[in-house]
Amino acid sequence: MKTSFVFANFEIVMHAYICTIFIGWNTGFHYHILVMTSFIFLTPWTIGPRIVAFSINIILYSLLNYFFRNFSPIFVINPTLSYVFNYSNIVFFGFILSYFSYHYQTIVDETEFKLELEHQKTNEALAERNGILSLLNEELTEAEDYVRSLLPNPIAEGSVKTEWRFIPSASLGGDAFGYHWIDSDNFALYLIDVSGHGVGAVLLSVSVMNAIRSQSLPEIDFRDCKQVLESLNEKYPSEDNNDMFFTIWYGVYKKSTGYLTYASGGHPPAILLRYNTRNDSEAKLLKTPNYVIGGIKDATYEKRKLSVGKHAKLYVFSDGVYEVKKQDGSMWRFKEFTDFMIKIQTDGQSILDRLHRYAIDLKHSESFEDDFTILEVTFT
Repeated sequence: MKTSFVFANFEIVMHAYICTIFIGWNTGFHYHILVMTSFIFLTPWTIGPRIVAFSINIILYSLLNYFFRNFSPIFVINPTLSYVFNYSNIVFFGFILSYFSYHYQTIVDETEFKLELEHQKTNEALAERNGILSLLNEELTEAEDYVRSLLPNPIAEGSVKTEWRFIPSASLGGDAFGYHWIDSDNFALYLIDVSGHGVGAVLLSVSVMNAIRSQSLPEIDFRDCKQVLESLNEKYPSEDNNDMFFTIWYGVYKKSTGYLTYASGGHPPAILLRYNTRNDSEAKLLKTPNYVIGGIKDATYEKRKLSVGKHAKLYVFSDGVYEVKKQDGSMWRFKEFTDFMIKIQTDGQSILDRLHRYAIDLKHSESFEDDFTILEVTFT
């Protein structure tokens, strides 16, 4: 279209010049230059080329007017014919301008009408999207409430005391945990972290939690951490769960002996704090080199065992507790987190509350990218 317009404009200008030279200015053929000048603003060009083309045509028209307005034409035609040519060109010029003005206005009206329709469709789509988001948020809130309703109450009395903090992320992660007495002598505790976020991750974590809590895994001794992890790996392969897998820390405390047997599958190590007579703490990281659950079929798992000691505290947590992005963009490292847990001064406050507040201060935000889940178990 640009090439066609350039050639058309060249032809019209030459036509106007030749007609003016041969039969005179009063025949009105110079008006056609102004017609082409008006057409320039209907082209798809950007503003720069439009201004250049408009300026060239105005200059050519001015030059024609300056040199040939009073120029004696080569051929002297009948005044009546000259009069007919002049007014015919004026009428043609007016018709062309009117037609294209009408055509331009029609295009503008149609475009505005289409834009209004699209605007209405966009508003309807936004309203529908907002409705879906609202419904989704309600479902996520219900899912969060459901997970929270399944979590056990803190234990304030007895040989084993528990406390926990569970702050779901904005996108709802797949953390879940639990603890219960398998029998009068064995206390089981576990924490699950499903890959991904959303309702699917929640459903998988709840299913795993229920399987452990109800001890519904067939022919499994839930006092044996190795058996539990191997059975979970067989029951929940990732290909059957939307390619989702999960990590787990599972431990069993035997009250009569004071020993803790544990196994972890791809999960961050738990922290065991043991205190001496001077109330100094000794930290031990509890982890086994096992695969995540659901990642590798027929994987074998190993367990470990250690003496807990009196007045020890065990912290089991998900990676959302220490993978906190600081305000400067760096990540709070696991080593920094463990140092904080060892050296923390409570000043009468809960250790978990101090940890939560410290994480909030690090990132200067109340919300977390992942679930903030930590379980504290005190052995008396």
